[in-house]
Amino acid sequence: MVRLIGKLVKWIGIVLLTLLAGSSLFEYYTRWKLEQTLLDGKTFVEIDGHLVHYVQKGQGPCTVVFVCGLGSDHTMWQPIQDSVAKQAVTISYDCSGLFLSEASQRPITNETVSTELAQLLEKTACPKPYIMIAHSMGGIYMRPFIQQHRDDISGIVLAESAHPLQLKKASPELLKTLGAPPRWLVKLLVNTGIYRILFTFVPLSNELPIDQWFNRNARDYFYRSVNTLFDEVANDDRNFADAEQYTSFGTIPLTVITGTSSIRTQGFPRKEGQEYRQIVATLHRDLLNLSTNSRLVKASQSGHMIQAEQPDLVTAEIQALINLLPNPQ
Repeated sequence: MVRLIGKLVKWIGIVLLTLLAGSSLFEYYTRWKLEQTLLDGKTFVEIDGHLVHYVQKGQGPCTVVFVCGLGSDHTMWQPIQDSVAKQAVTISYDCSGLFLSEASQRPITNETVSTELAQLLEKTACPKPYIMIAHSMGGIYMRPFIQQHRDDISGIVLAESAHPLQLKKASPELLKTLGAPPRWLVKLLVNTGIYRILFTFVPLSNELPIDQWFNRNARDYFYRSVNTLFDEVANDDRNFADAEQYTSFGTIPLTVITGTSSIRTQGFPRKEGQEYRQIVATLHRDLLNLSTNSRLVKASQSGHMIQAEQPDLVTAEIQALINLLPNPQ
């Protein structure tokens, strides 16, 4: 009996290793195919010795600047950017180490992200004034940029922005619910193809349909961003603490868009879901204090992925800021 069990375990191990080898080969073959045309027609600028990818569209009296959140890339903004480009110059980009941009040797801090953005806008000759649009952690990263370029900014939209105090306000139970799996495990799943296979059948974001462009892109190209994503997470505490010093944008028109749909906490334990929704509502309202000219917009059909769930609402708020300029197009 013992010998039989031993043989059974051995064969199970062989089968599992064979399946793992097969999924790994599938992963690297898929990457090879994707990479064949991925960079065709893309635009880059060199910043501090590495290439940063950007998309610049449109003409007009200002530049609408789209800033992504943690681990995200320019594709998050594509439908909105296409609409806004009818009225203004627009630019979206991949931060260093994410999607199409090469990695930087510098740590990911609010200051380094803001410096990179300033160089990007200068090297791409984006006309002033700027209207800054930030999602999630982007609302933390760009605070030094706003402070340093306040006279060049005519409006700000914080779409589902992170808040410097959000980790401090959360209970240990909520932090555990929100926590990511360990880096080694995620990289193992990505490099063996298990991640790709899993998210072919399950959406990465429960807020969006599985065939929606965000879920497709996150499945297909996450291998390009996984290292930088975890570098960002490792610096969260540092960047939240740094952001606390930037308490005022002066009189710059500020729109805070908050998703009010309960879809944001789908799959959460009931208690943690209620706590999270309350923290988000409270802290998003607190963001209004950043400007003496601010307004809160509630996106009733959205959770956190507001660009994908209600792009027309975000577009309308950007257009409203463009129309405040002396000579809107």
